[in-house]
Amino acid sequence: MPETKREVRPVEINYICDACGTGMMTRCGEMDPQSGDIEHRCLICDHRQFFQWREYPRVEHIGMHDEV
Repeated sequence: MPETKREVRPVEINYICDACGTGMMTRCGEMDPQSGDIEHRCLICDHRQFFQWREYPRVEHIGMHDEV
């Protein structure tokens, strides 16, 4: 199969704290290999929350003409 190329751009994805509604969540623990849970904490209010198989903040790449 031939190669193909397309232009992409990085986008940062953050999660806003469910408790205070202002701070951003950041990873504060290792992923549990059995459940996929990753502990995060709010940078403002220190609220703790687990996300499955998701880490915040993170960078993903999207096509230049894709919508975010």
